[in-house]
Amino acid sequence: MTRLSVPQMPSVPRGGKLLATIVLLAVLSPFVVFAVPQVIGADDGFVVLSGSMEPELSPGDVVIVDASASVEVGDVITYRSPGDSVPTTHRVVGERDGGYETKGDANENVDAGLVGPEAVIGQVVLTIPLLGHVILWANTSIGYVALVVIPLVLLGVTELLAWSRREPEGDITEHSDAAAATATSTVTEDATSDDETTAVRPEEAPQDAGRPLSAGTVAVATVDLKLTLLAMAALFAYAGWNVSREFAATAAPTPVSVGALTAGLLGLLFAGSVTLTAWRAARAARSTSLPALTDGSGDVEVDDE
Repeated sequence: MTRLSVPQMPSVPRGGKLLATIVLLAVLSPFVVFAVPQVIGADDGFVVLSGSMEPELSPGDVVIVDASASVEVGDVITYRSPGDSVPTTHRVVGERDGGYETKGDANENVDAGLVGPEAVIGQVVLTIPLLGHVILWANTSIGYVALVVIPLVLLGVTELLAWSRREPEGDITEHSDAAAATATSTVTEDATSDDETTAVRPEEAPQDAGRPLSAGTVAVATVDLKLTLLAMAALFAYAGWNVSREFAATAAPTPVSVGALTAGLLGLLFAGSVTLTAWRAARAARSTSLPALTDGSGDVEVDDE
């Protein structure tokens, strides 16, 4: 009879983990849409700073605008006024002389002057309430420390504590169980044959089967790689957003933002490279852990006893 080692199927995520994942995606999705409006087919995102459009838009709301959408009377648009560096979001109340008449819903009078088509950034296609308060706070020094620096420091401290408590010789290679099962498996021919029994000799098994990691090898858990990738991606995205905003405002990003962007990019590339290498090694180990052992007839018989 042939004994084969059957890999265990990954366990189904528990309800709590699934719920936590859904909540995390729900919390992060608005920030992703604001940072990358292209994911929903829009072009730009802006934070509402005044109450001129209340009750439809309040200070701290975020508007997502589409530059390709046609503008008609009644639409809310975001445009740039001459001499004003901060865009304005008002409603179109009329058209004349090739321009748009605009007005804030909370204002009594129509805005002075016409808005030319070239000044229109786009039509408001989505409003995200309250998100702007978090974005404005994140642009402050306290917000940057709370959202970026502190999580990275906590992640580093956690990894150092886990590494210091890990036994250097306590980790076994991932495919040791499969290799040991292969080394002890036997193949027996059909009973009508000459009763010849063929066994896999122990010396034919991989030499490193069951061998503990050497002193110069560091074992990294999959969850650690995922957390590192997530942290580096968040740092890179946040720093890139800061650099783009600073470049648009002053054409000269601060050294801190550039340094954070560079660190995030290097960390993301390094963590991605390590993760890809580990994934390829695990895939190769799985493909070689179950050799096809037959009795000469072409069929593989599995003994479940």
